[in-house]
Amino acid sequence: MSGVRKQVLQILPGLLFLVLISLISGILMPRFVRLLPSSLLLAIPTAFLGFAESLVMIAGEVDLSLTGSLVLINAISISAYTDYHINEFLFVVIPLVTGLIIGAIHGLLVAFGRLNSFLVTAGTSFAWSGLALVILRQPRGKVPLWFNEVFSIGKVLGVPLAVLFIVIAALFWLLFSVSPLALKSYAVGSSPKATFSFGIDVNRIKFYAFVLNGFLVGIAGLIMTGIIGSGDPRLGGFSTVLAVLAALIGGATFAGGTGNGLGAFLAAIGLQFTRNLIAWVGVAHYHLDLFYGAALLVLIAGIAYLRRSREIGME
Repeated sequence: MSGVRKQVLQILPGLLFLVLISLISGILMPRFVRLLPSSLLLAIPTAFLGFAESLVMIAGEVDLSLTGSLVLINAISISAYTDYHINEFLFVVIPLVTGLIIGAIHGLLVAFGRLNSFLVTAGTSFAWSGLALVILRQPRGKVPLWFNEVFSIGKVLGVPLAVLFIVIAALFWLLFSVSPLALKSYAVGSSPKATFSFGIDVNRIKFYAFVLNGFLVGIAGLIMTGIIGSGDPRLGGFSTVLAVLAALIGGATFAGGTGNGLGAFLAAIGLQFTRNLIAWVGVAHYHLDLFYGAALLVLIAGIAYLRRSREIGME
């Protein structure tokens, strides 16, 4: 199977899942089409987290710190602008730089420190969340006026913000997938020892995967900050779980060597729409997490069953 065809096939599960949930939402909730632009925008931060997760899973690692990283990026951005009055250009740059730093820290600990990524990122998740609380303590702050207006209108030059972000994600994935780093990342995830024997620096590739992961989390944090228009150290919710699940739908596995960032991006939007759908059909607010968690368990079981069936068929 050619590389291009394989990439297209790996995008399909996420795309089909998104289309299916959208169709069901459109049937059960007539307002869905009218609310689609805003619903899409609200799902974009989670979509970038799913994309970010897929990059480290391709290289055979995992990032469980996404929720903590997201709230820390939000807290630092808002504090820098509200408390220290940084200029508006730096306000946009800080989330991206913070994400890169977080990714570099994870990369150094996992790739060069030879620590387990599951344990490292589980630990830093609490550390980042705690640091966000120290910085903000409570929901507060503001964003630049022009930034708030862009997200309030939801469009740039007549083009919906969500569409622009989807295009950015697609271009990012295209550039990554045709780069030597992509081929090496898949190789490292598939067989680190064999890849090392061919002269490829396995640790360096894993480090780069975490840095790119951090950059995408930075984008997610910037967008989330624009959506809420302030700082809130209690953000996150199911973010990490949704990101991992989106990466799995996008073809990634915990064993590494497979996955598709754009497929994960689309799947994450579908997962966010699923939560909206459960709320729209009349589930009480205090039962929402219960029903949503049950839906995610069913989805996880379905993914496991389909993959196991495929493995049996290949034997």
